[in-house]
Amino acid sequence: MKPNIGIIQAMIRIAAGVSMVGYATAALVTKPKQLTAHLTLLAGAIKIAEGIVRYCPSMTLINQFRQKQDSQGE
Repeated sequence: MKPNIGIIQAMIRIAAGVSMVGYATAALVTKPKQLTAHLTLLAGAIKIAEGIVRYCPSMTLINQFRQKQDSQGE
């Protein structure tokens, strides 16, 4: 996997992921069976992982779509 996001964007993803995990943890303490807190926890963990490895699968798909659109426009 070749990194496809920059270092600043990676830091932003890590910070956002830590915030999401913190929010979800606090929500799960009060209501342990809350589905949205579980989903927020999962999304935060994914954002932290994307920031650490500097690879985002969604960015790969977006870049491929853009290249396809550019090649069709010419």
